Amino acid sequence: MLIGIVMVIALVIAAVTLFAGGSNARGYVASNYQRATSLDIRGDRGNRAYTTPKPVPVVAEEITSRWRPQARTSDSSGVYLRYSDDAVIIQPRGTGSVVHVMDADRAYRHYHSHVGSVWGWNSSTRGATFRGGGPGTGK
Repeated sequence: MLIGIVMVIALVIAAVTLFAGGSNARGYVASNYQRATSLDIRGDRGNRAYTTPKPVPVVAEEITSRWRPQARTSDSSGVYLRYSDDAVIIQPRGTGSVVHVMDADRAYRHYHSHVGSVWGWNSSTRGATFRGGGPGTGK
């Protein structure tokens, strides 16, 4: 009976830990940073902006230590993380950071000049404008 009680307590702790941090990068950001609707990117209903007083490298480490991205790149404008469906963009804002969470496809289009050569594609819908490279193919 004692073993059963210990197992139930362990399951409760695991569930609380999972839900407190979100079940993916989007959930983690929503649970750990301050929502800033005024900073949402206009025209993208799936975009959510958050702020934190922490600097970009600290925020990037917090997120990636919890949720490992499929691709990561950074430049002077920020850190760009790609997950299977979502992207997390962390940029400096004053002494802290703004964190944008958005659909990976939209993020690619919006931040292409920063991520284009690094993120690549992981589905047939991405890169659909590529028309081939051989003689006479797709032209």
